[in-house]
Amino acid sequence: MIKIKNATLQIFLESRIYIVILLLSACMSSCGLFDKEIKQDKHIAEFRYRMNRVMDSLDNHKGRIKAFEEIIERINADEDLITLRKKNILLIEGNTFISNEYLSLENYKKAIKYANIIIDIDSTSPKGFYNRGCIYQIINEDSLAILDYNKALKLNPDYSDAYYNRGIIYEELGEYDKALEDYNRAIKLNPSYIIDVYTNRGNTYLAKEAYDKAISDYGKILAIDSTNIKAYSNRAGAYIMQKEYDKALTDCNKAIGLDSTNINAYQKRASVYEAQKEYKQALDDYGKILHLDPQNKFDTHETVRKAIKKLRPLSRYK
Repeated sequence: MIKIKNATLQIFLESRIYIVILLLSACMSSCGLFDKEIKQDKHIAEFRYRMNRVMDSLDNHKGRIKAFEEIIERINADEDLITLRKKNILLIEGNTFISNEYLSLENYKKAIKYANIIIDIDSTSPKGFYNRGCIYQIINEDSLAILDYNKALKLNPDYSDAYYNRGIIYEELGEYDKALEDYNRAIKLNPSYIIDVYTNRGNTYLAKEAYDKAISDYGKILAIDSTNIKAYSNRAGAYIMQKEYDKALTDCNKAIGLDSTNINAYQKRASVYEAQKEYKQALDDYGKILHLDPQNKFDTHETVRKAIKKLRPLSRYK
């Protein structure tokens, strides 16, 4: 009986030792993986630092392109970045920098080439499709841009930039319902540039003659930024279309108070004064426009001179 107990105890102790050995082995293995992760993350941070330093330290496009190409070569050769996914993320970032440099140089062919490289690196990433879509949009290849934005949004349905840019194209094409749909989606994602989205959506409502909705959007902009001159001027235009001249005049005055050289606000205020039969004030504003645009840079002279010719006789009898 004693022997059985001792044998049982021995088996128990041996099994415990075996379990401890397994646990130690597993711990050492996990620690090794953890160390590898730390090492990889350290290398990633170093490469990102180098890329940011390129932007800060070099002041010409060609120099930056060359520096980025050298960094990409080092990323490809780095054996510590064993994880392909992590290496690809860095390669996408590096090639994005190069694509943007060529875009700044207006070398659109090369910019598209590097956007294609990004897509080849990882066709499941929306980044390359979005970047290429931006380039196509800049060179007025709208149909190709829309195709790329569609692909980017299929891969990432929460890509607010793609919704916004595609909305701009639809707005310019006069496809206002599609534009509104994209702007609505972008607004729900609350991007940092939400004022721009509200501006475009307001302008689209204005084009559709949905003046109350346009006024609402311009009001939302002013709730965020009470010094937004464009919002005051745009809302004044919507009020003019509704013949709410007092409200339009208030917004024009606010815009001019913020920027005394704002030709658009003077034009709208002049039209308000004209509608209110305040011809002398209207003439003053039209004269101010000619003073602000002596070289006719903003193509104001023909319209303004016609208005002045019409209003001068009327102002004598006011």
